[in-house]
Amino acid sequence: MKSVYKYYKERLIEISGKNRSLYSRNISKKYSYDIGTIIGKDKDEFQEFFSFLWKGKRSSYALIKKENKEKLYETFNLNGKITPLFKDMTNMSVEEKRSENLRRERLKREEGKKIITSQVSSLKLLKREIEEFAKETGRYELFVGYPFVTGILNKDVTVKAPLILFPVVVNIENDTTVSLEIKNDEFVQFNKVLMLAYAKEHRLNSEGMIMEFDNLIDYKLKSVKDVLDYLSAYGYKFEVDRKFNDGLIKFDDIKDGNFKFGELKVVNSCVIGRFPLANSIYNDYTLLEKKRLSSLAIEQLLQGRNKKKNKKYDERTYTINDLDYAQESAIKKLNEYGNMVIYGPPGTGKSQTIVNIIADALCKNKKVLVVSQKKAALDVVFNRLKTLNSKCMFITDAEKNKVAFYERCNQMHQAVMSSGNVIETNEDFDTVEANIKNEVKDLEVISNTLFNKTPFGLSLQEMYTNSAKIGKKSYDYVLYKLMLKNKELMAMDYKKLSSTLRVIKEKNKANLYYRYIELKKNNPLIDHIKPKMEVHVINQLKTYLKEIIQKNIVPFDTAKHKHARQLMIYMLENGVEDTKDMKPLIKMLLQVENPKLSTALKWSKVFFPAYPFVKHQMNKKEEELTENFANTMEDIQNYISNYSLLNKVLDRKGYLMTIDNIINGNSIFLKLLLNALEDYIEIRDVNVSLQGLTEEERIILNFAYENSKTAKQYRDIIDKLLEIRVYHETIKYEEQNKDKLSKIIDFENIRNRILSLQKDEKTISTNICLGKFKDEYIKYYNSSLESKNYLYQITKQQGLLPIRKMMDLYSDFLLRLFPCWLLSPESVSTIFPLKKEMFDIILFDEASQVFIENTLPTIYRGKYIVVAGDSKQLRPTATFVKRYMGNDSDEELDLATQAALEVESLLDLATSRFNSTNLTYHYRSKNEELIDFSNYAFYDGKLQIAPNISKNIGNKPIERIKVNGKWLGRRNEEEASAVVSLLKKLIKNKKNKASIGIITFNTEQENAIEDAIDEECQKDSQFRDAYIREQNRKENNEDTSIFIKNLENVQGDERDIIIFSIGYARNEYGRVVAHFGSLSVEGGENRLNVAITRAKEKIYVVTSIEPEELMVEGSKNAGPKIFKSYLQYVRAVSNKKNKEAQFILDSFKPTMPQATEDVVENKFEDEIKAELVKLGYNVETNLGNTNYKLSLAVYDKKLDRYLLGIECDYAAYKSSDSILERDVYRNKFLESRGWSIIRVWSRDWWLNKDRVINNIVKAINLNNKKYEK
Repeated sequence: MKSVYKYYKERLIEISGKNRSLYSRNISKKYSYDIGTIIGKDKDEFQEFFSFLWKGKRSSYALIKKENKEKLYETFNLNGKITPLFKDMTNMSVEEKRSENLRRERLKREEGKKIITSQVSSLKLLKREIEEFAKETGRYELFVGYPFVTGILNKDVTVKAPLILFPVVVNIENDTTVSLEIKNDEFVQFNKVLMLAYAKEHRLNSEGMIMEFDNLIDYKLKSVKDVLDYLSAYGYKFEVDRKFNDGLIKFDDIKDGNFKFGELKVVNSCVIGRFPLANSIYNDYTLLEKKRLSSLAIEQLLQGRNKKKNKKYDERTYTINDLDYAQESAIKKLNEYGNMVIYGPPGTGKSQTIVNIIADALCKNKKVLVVSQKKAALDVVFNRLKTLNSKCMFITDAEKNKVAFYERCNQMHQAVMSSGNVIETNEDFDTVEANIKNEVKDLEVISNTLFNKTPFGLSLQEMYTNSAKIGKKSYDYVLYKLMLKNKELMAMDYKKLSSTLRVIKEKNKANLYYRYIELKKNNPLIDHIKPKMEVHVINQLKTYLKEIIQKNIVPFDTAKHKHARQLMIYMLENGVEDTKDMKPLIKMLLQVENPKLSTALKWSKVFFPAYPFVKHQMNKKEEELTENFANTMEDIQNYISNYSLLNKVLDRKGYLMTIDNIINGNSIFLKLLLNALEDYIEIRDVNVSLQGLTEEERIILNFAYENSKTAKQYRDIIDKLLEIRVYHETIKYEEQNKDKLSKIIDFENIRNRILSLQKDEKTISTNICLGKFKDEYIKYYNSSLESKNYLYQITKQQGLLPIRKMMDLYSDFLLRLFPCWLLSPESVSTIFPLKKEMFDIILFDEASQVFIENTLPTIYRGKYIVVAGDSKQLRPTATFVKRYMGNDSDEELDLATQAALEVESLLDLATSRFNSTNLTYHYRSKNEELIDFSNYAFYDGKLQIAPNISKNIGNKPIERIKVNGKWLGRRNEEEASAVVSLLKKLIKNKKNKASIGIITFNTEQENAIEDAIDEECQKDSQFRDAYIREQNRKENNEDTSIFIKNLENVQGDERDIIIFSIGYARNEYGRVVAHFGSLSVEGGENRLNVAITRAKEKIYVVTSIEPEELMVEGSKNAGPKIFKSYLQYVRAVSNKKNKEAQFILDSFKPTMPQATEDVVENKFEDEIKAELVKLGYNVETNLGNTNYKLSLAVYDKKLDRYLLGIECDYAAYKSSDSILERDVYRNKFLESRGWSIIRVWSRDWWLNKDRVINNIVKAINLNNKKYEK
């Protein structure tokens, strides 16, 4: 583990660069400004500035003013710039000289104005960055650093750092006036980063050394020399530069020089800038590495150990705010597994989930630490805890929030010590929870009864929607009774019956079968025609038959051959032609024709002497009969030889049947044969088709044919057979389950009771949570020997201990008083001692933007960790490094470097180690159009989004504003002007006081818009006042102020209205050369995803191009291509081209495998729609863009809103495996988005359709009245 710590510590240093507070490389516009360029060597001016800064004798100091403009001209060599532009006046006339002097004055004014404007712009940029950073992180890090220490600390560390940091505010009064103001609510302090580095190098113990001062003078530190003497007493040795008293020197004139190791000089330089105060994370790594410390949480994260469930855990879920199913599941999984990743796509209630995780943990006596790099995320959590935030300590800046920390400690101590007893207990919670479970059981009874498959193969719900309703006097009832008698038919289950019927219909087997049976019934020879006959044989025989039929057939002479008829019948029945095979017939005729002789033969066997004589007589008769048969057969053969062709087309039986008729002089079989041959091709094809009939098909077709009188009736039976069969099962299971099904009538009441009980549970949870740790704190306070010292520390007004020192001494008090803490990673290491598992749960918010190396020391302090974020949003970026880690480079990084810096985030690593869960219900966007593109392009359409309650006839959720802008110097001034015009309109005309955010695609365009706003503020005082109000706006203690940001730093923000300035346009050469910057790197599309999901109500897109002008086909990564698609989507939505917009969305849909199982049709949705349409209602189906869609919705054009959503029971069932989600949470979600929902049960529709329609109409009318008001 030591080597791992070393690796991450080195990477921490590598990504941080050299902290500006230890080494300021140069003056960077966004991060610093050199005061030496203004004051220079002017000692009088410096003394005035020093009095302001050091002695606090003046409240403000005018850094740039009209009075010192000449000094600025001199500093920036104005004369040197304009003199080469002067014309030689030697030979000029007086008038020419006067004109030239005026020109020179004009040049001086213009160039002078540029110089002053440039300096004011630099300070303006610095002010913007500081204020924006303070909003994002809570850390206000603007200081005047004076004087500077420069030199070499050791072989690895070069120093160029301020010695003392004076907290200031920059006031930009106008384009020519800038003043500084001391922040009196903050301390003047030594540069702790420098002090710490020096103390470590020289192994100094600075215990007892004061580093923070209300006023330096009060501590008798009246000069730099006094400060250096004070530091020297603690071992800090700095040498004063010999030119120190010559006046301020410019920062760029400080030379690193050839210093010896350990040699540090103090130079008279002064810079106003952003100076991070410390990096305690590095110190933690040193301890972790040195003491070889580790924890189970760190090992699980880094080595992937143990993903098993906790064997013992409290299954209760204590929540204080409303949760949807996905959010509640996340908390339950956390309790099961301990470590957890929570994916929270935009607007899915991640903060709400975190708040409830905190409440659940506190109710279980667990301590929680919530960590985020962004102050806004912690602000939201703190505010949404409501009264429970009394259990939380929220510190945005560990270095500066000391006074507020002690005030809060004292305040909460007094509140706890004077509070009463807890009312609710776990037993109260368990009682309510048991009641909820009982109600859920009723929902389960309804669900199981309706949706569990029966032995027949259908659920009861499927039976209701696929069953006939049969009246006892109808033919269907007769058919039903006939079906009950058919055991073979009744033995078939639904799958067998439906699949067989489907095959019969798809392959037209019913019609073929009917045609074939009818042909057979009318023509008995059809079954006896030989298969596979050649056409010429058929034609030959048809001609032959026609000739025979036209002649009169001469019948066979049966008078001459009296046994001819018996002979032919025997031949037909037994298929024999040889007389040897006819002995049974001969013997039978002997007995019939010689009854006396036959009787005598029987008796002779008894009276044996007569037997030989009788037997001889019988044999003689048999010989005569056999001879007669032979003669008859011969004559028959001679007779039928004329019909030998019949053998070619008929099988043996058919042939004999036909010959039998011919012998009797009957030509009807010849006619039947001719007819059969005329239809031979059809008959053959039908026969082939029917040869493969299954047993089930024969049963069904025979049943239909046997019980029908006409072809129509036959087809009707086949069409109705499945419904009638299902009807039988329906009434059977309806009767069996009538008691359970009766609960359906109570469904809405069950649902409302669950919601009411959950509300009670939240109240109880809140009270339990408020009571937790209170008794423990009081008991500990009353028994501890340190209580008096502790109370003294939290109540005294001066000489406040550093928070870290307080935690070292009194953490047992403070962690009981505040079992929940909200901090940044840096503040965690600054405030808390490196103690293993101080907290039960450590929760990282916006974890996709956090470097792993920033988190390991924090993780060491926790037993379990929860990582919340979104892999489809920003990872730690190069811009993030520069803003948050103290790197002061002003250089643009190439794309390869940016990509390399986007290293593995905490979320990336935790995903591969811990169990995860997804939040899926989207709450932020009030219109689908605002989130649909993100949902399809980034989340595969898996976000649960409520359908629009309105069609937005008079409103565009996304509005595109086209301008004729130019892309010059990576800025688009025309778009900036358009944004300001739009902003003025929105601020002045806001109806709902909508909050506003402006997003650009690069820093330069961000600056262009800020400059344009500043310019407009100077012109329009009314706009300026309104804009200032917007800048300081808060709602419910949450920051809702206007922001202007680029793609890199907008994550975590949301506003009602978002304005995009695309920026990209044709350049001075008329070409669109779009270098997409960070969008082009791998994963760059995530920046776009973050940006386009910030709006709650509306998006404006200000653009200078059509999407097709962007040439992105050759882009290696997806970012530019998705960006182009988004611009096309914006145009389609703005132009109300809904089909085009949907086509763009569908292009992102993944290809889904087709279902192979039989799908049971649910027809009653269409039936409901048809009935409502008959009544004149506008009814739409399948609203929504996710897997769950509203079955039906009734729309009112006049009101431009949907009056009612109709949810069919089967649609709800298929939407989720969870009963609570589909029966309680989803409706609650839709209702929270403005929908009124009614559930229609298939059973109710089966029992009484009119009643269902009446109930729907009542609900529509009720809502219509409500919305008309």
